[in-house]
Amino acid sequence: MSDARETWQASMTHIALEGGCFVLSANQFCLRKDYPPPPEYIFSGTDEDLTPDTVVCAGGSVIISPSGAVLAGPDYKGEVLITADLDIHGEIARAKFDFDVVGHYSRPDVLSLWTYSTSNG
Repeated sequence: MSDARETWQASMTHIALEGGCFVLSANQFCLRKDYPPPPEYIFSGTDEDLTPDTVVCAGGSVIISPSGAVLAGPDYKGEVLITADLDIHGEIARAKFDFDVVGHYSRPDVLSLWTYSTSNG
């Protein structure tokens, strides 16, 4: 899922970096005329006059690499198909060198947590 706010793209970038994965975040683009006529469906939270061509959901689909680079999108102008060539093995491997939460950071032979007790029991 996605939305048209810039903060959403920042969240998707964070997920890509943290997970060391590609993120494909898809969102719809739709106009007011794509919905049933009022009064069956009322849009709230806006003071502007809603015309049939008023943008209700502005799109913003994006493809982000494991390094946080935007490979495609976002587009807010209309319906669009975004594509990107993904280097699945290379990009993910490079991302794991940078931050690998289940790999080289998870080495019990290097790091272990233990407790020290002064009691004899």
